Amino acid sequence: MNKSILQAKQLCKTFSSDGQQQHILTNLDIDIYEGDFTIIMGSSGSGKTTLLYALSGMDKPTLGKIIFRGTQIQDLNSDELAGFRKKHCGFVFQSIYLLENMSIMDNVLTAGYLVSNNKPEIIKRAKELFLQVGLREEIWRKFPSQLSGGEKQRAALIRSLINKPAILFADEPTGALNSSSGKDVLDILTKINQNGQSIVMVTHDIKAAIRANRIIYIMDGKICGELHLDKYMETNLDDRIKKIRDFLRENNW
Repeated sequence: MNKSILQAKQLCKTFSSDGQQQHILTNLDIDIYEGDFTIIMGSSGSGKTTLLYALSGMDKPTLGKIIFRGTQIQDLNSDELAGFRKKHCGFVFQSIYLLENMSIMDNVLTAGYLVSNNKPEIIKRAKELFLQVGLREEIWRKFPSQLSGGEKQRAALIRSLINKPAILFADEPTGALNSSSGKDVLDILTKINQNGQSIVMVTHDIKAAIRANRIIYIMDGKICGELHLDKYMETNLDDRIKKIRDFLRENNW
């Protein structure tokens, strides 16, 4: 097993609604390991997205600790949390948050300049990433409105990687894409993971889940099951899918 890079200990998240306390996460413990492709699954309302947001510093837990390489990030103030996210985290969402008044290249470069003053290095890395995800030079200066959904999501993925994040967090990144574009994005995520990128992704899609080497199942804000798989290869997929389906059935999916 690889080295633990992020831990949550006794994590709780509670919301108040109409005077009632709603417990979204309850005394949850989890380790995220370097180089893993970890997928979080669960039914609607199970707490999987809340967990993703807490682990990434996008939201603070009510109780508990979140430790990234020895630093307890739940104790950081808002500015410190923003710095943590910019330096160590990448984000990809189902909704594609690109700035419409900027070209996709400028969307990426702007994110890079937030963490580095070395503009030539950022530009060089951006160009390399664009080519790696199959976005050719002739569309780098196009605006998001001129691109397909799949192209926009690949551009958003480049933006999430420009700062060389320790962990890439993804929340249903293929949820709004057609099957072909979704496969393209999953192929890219799989490739960068196989090159060492740690990924934590929320999904409800078995086609996405087969890419993971670790699946965590959440129910009512608690981890109730965990499945470990070999690294993804485009062989023996039937056996891999069967293992995942059996695991999900055991957890009342």
